[in-house]
Amino acid sequence: MTPRPLSWMPTAALGMLLVVGAMALSGCDPRQAVFFLQPFDPKIPPPCPPLKGKKVVVLTSAVAGTQNEYVTVDRDITLDLVKTLRKSIKKIEVVDPQKVTDWQRSKPTLTDPSEAATAFDADIVIFLEIQRFQIQNPIDLDMYQGKSNIHIRVIEMQYPKDDRDRDITDKPKESEIIHEGDLDVEFPVTGGISRESGVSKSTFKNKFLKVVNDQLSWHFVDHAPGDNIQDTRFHD
Repeated sequence: MTPRPLSWMPTAALGMLLVVGAMALSGCDPRQAVFFLQPFDPKIPPPCPPLKGKKVVVLTSAVAGTQNEYVTVDRDITLDLVKTLRKSIKKIEVVDPQKVTDWQRSKPTLTDPSEAATAFDADIVIFLEIQRFQIQNPIDLDMYQGKSNIHIRVIEMQYPKDDRDRDITDKPKESEIIHEGDLDVEFPVTGGISRESGVSKSTFKNKFLKVVNDQLSWHFVDHAPGDNIQDTRFHD
């Protein structure tokens, strides 16, 4: 068979062939080129089971003392996660956060988050317990140092099953924890930022909140491997 000229190859394929060849001649492992030249970035799937097609309630609670520096942290984290879920997951229905807040205020002694699912006839409750949120180093108040901890619990409501694995719809739904974990965030990981650097407290707070919200979303939506590299640039 007569060899075909390189001109028949698609441009992308020809480019990859040339790069792989150059790397081989230079002593580099040509397999590295396959990773860097693949057409789609690899994504890291979330640990939480898929929420597509589900009705979801996001319920957030802040442990006493965690809101000293940022009194609306529970509300802002809730709103950002709701926005991300609606944007990134197909056919999801997320209950209006304000309705959830109003209901939550009527339940000051709430101990079972699954009650929220029953109240809103939802399939899933995402319960976020903010156990720590600070934007200043308690030892040196002249340094901005963001640290937070959020306990995440995802509860699904399902009908009990019979011996043939069929739903028993004449009985109440039962709750099951389908995902649970802790989100610990430190920003910047390289150390605190001096107040004399020109970064205002509100600017740092907003930046840290974005970092927390981004990492929280990774429990529910895909993210790229490089997303965990912190961006420490600040913009007022």
